[in-house]
Amino acid sequence: MGSSSSKVAKGAARKYPARAPGAAVPQAVARQPRADPPKPKSKTLGNSAKDDAVRADAMDPDFPTGDFSRRLHKMGIADSNPTYSPSSTASTPPGPSFVPSRSNPTLVALSARDRLQDEVEEDFANMGREGRRFLDMRTLVDAMKFRDRGIPEKEIESRLRLQSGLLSKLGQEKTFSHVTSPN
Repeated sequence: MGSSSSKVAKGAARKYPARAPGAAVPQAVARQPRADPPKPKSKTLGNSAKDDAVRADAMDPDFPTGDFSRRLHKMGIADSNPTYSPSSTASTPPGPSFVPSRSNPTLVALSARDRLQDEVEEDFANMGREGRRFLDMRTLVDAMKFRDRGIPEKEIESRLRLQSGLLSKLGQEKTFSHVTSPN
């Protein structure tokens, strides 16, 4: 990445270490005194004393002063219920602000969904032993076609391995029927 002119290390010859790692440092190199880096001499520009205008400009307006902190400390810890006293006539705080679960429509729907899911799983586990209580669309269409042909409901239920009386819950014959679209 970058231009080739920035890759100076490619053109430079590689320097290998002059001594093995962990070997003693040669005495000539170790005794060289190091020169202190030169210290720049600073000049003070103007008066170094701060006046009130400089201090006011440097203060953060959102930061509370020490005076403010002292006043807060004097006030003490806040009382969450200042009207409480044994002889107080103030009413007690209201109870929980959420709706009970029996009248919450979302929770009712979720619990009904869980209950139905459990029933479907139970129905699926007993598929070969008892009649089915829950139908898929294909089975429902087949049952409606049989019913429209005049086959008795008992025979349809035994043929499709449905729970007895399930088709009668759909209503009388011709009330609920399968209609195909003219394609």
